[in-house]
Amino acid sequence: MRQWFRDPVGFMEGNGDRYGPVFAVKLGALKRCAFIADPAVAWQVLSGDPASFRMGPTNRIFRPVLGEGSLFLLDGEEHRHHRRLLTPSFHPRAVRGYAGLIEEIAAREMAGWRVDEPFALQRPMRRITTESIVRIVIGVCSPERDAEIRDLVREMLAIAENPLALMPQFQYELGGRTPFGKVMNVTRRIEAILHEEIGLRRLLRPDERGADVLSALAGPAPHEDGFMSDREIRDECMTMLIAGHETTANALSWAFERLLRHPVIHDRLLAELDGGDDGYLDAVVRETLRQRPVLPITARRISGAQEVGAFTFPAGWTLMPCFYLIHHDPEVFPEPDRFRPERFLEEPKPSSRVFLPFGAGSRHCVGSHLALMTIKTVIRVVLSRAVLEADPEPEPIVRNNMTLAPGRGATAVLRGRRGTAVARGVPSRAR
Repeated sequence: MRQWFRDPVGFMEGNGDRYGPVFAVKLGALKRCAFIADPAVAWQVLSGDPASFRMGPTNRIFRPVLGEGSLFLLDGEEHRHHRRLLTPSFHPRAVRGYAGLIEEIAAREMAGWRVDEPFALQRPMRRITTESIVRIVIGVCSPERDAEIRDLVREMLAIAENPLALMPQFQYELGGRTPFGKVMNVTRRIEAILHEEIGLRRLLRPDERGADVLSALAGPAPHEDGFMSDREIRDECMTMLIAGHETTANALSWAFERLLRHPVIHDRLLAELDGGDDGYLDAVVRETLRQRPVLPITARRISGAQEVGAFTFPAGWTLMPCFYLIHHDPEVFPEPDRFRPERFLEEPKPSSRVFLPFGAGSRHCVGSHLALMTIKTVIRVVLSRAVLEADPEPEPIVRNNMTLAPGRGATAVLRGRRGTAVARGVPSRAR
């Protein structure tokens, strides 16, 4: 358990090398747990009957924050119903409408970057994704409320970096003095804002509502099929605010870290973006998510005995398809340690059965289109305006909350801004 928190990659790779692609472990309260790095077996779990392979029970530690009505905790018909109501807000056509907003936020954030001073890219990426997700989920509030909720989301994630914050055995508030107590204090403050905003949106006419997710969810009346209770809307908005930006911020941090350490790829991407072609950008993003999957695993609790691959697991076992090991399997992705976006341009392209950064099956991330659009938009904005250089120190892969992040925050140096004499004088390799 200790190694899983302190060195997740070493834990996964060490056990995979020692025991093979399917291995049983004990993770704290999870006494019956199996990691699955065999792609065919993992797909069997991911695409299995949701009634038998349930995700909700594996996410119970998040219940105090996200609530019972969160997509993360629902299974069966309730999950399908909520997912159906959320999907229109994250359809590719809908998320394209947010591109201009994200460009504006990214460009404004970059204005404060200082030349020749090393800085961790992860921090501005978090600010960009936090502001973006608040605007997309909640829309336009008062300036004070916008600033407050962004600060609260950042505060919550900072507290949750303590791995004990949400562990069931440590869920005691003690007057707000424990990590869990601090998380719950922040949760209640965010919740108060959400409930007030839900009440306001309920009163708006259709032509007065914005394009944000909260307004869409609050629109239907109680007698209409799309109606959600205030509590259900609160839970889904909380889920999107908390889960929707940290994963994207870490993916962006890794994308820049990979690009800056591979100048040939960086320069090709820059040239193709200058020419108006996004094909290589898409490949770069996908290769980043393959080599540095932000979420290393997912989990399903089986409700009855299941034959999975060559194994029979009794009811109650938790099966964990391991994206990180599948993405680094040389039989699946040749030369897995080589950063090579071209693999996503060549035929046959990697199958969705083995390229799994957003999961698969009925639990495929509902916000995947938004995440990809955000990552590509921010990369395009940054590369068009900044000349960045990677810090020479390596970036270890570390745990950050439930994600894998660059251990030094993707440290880089801004050497100039494009179109200036400084930028034009920087050699290609430094960019």
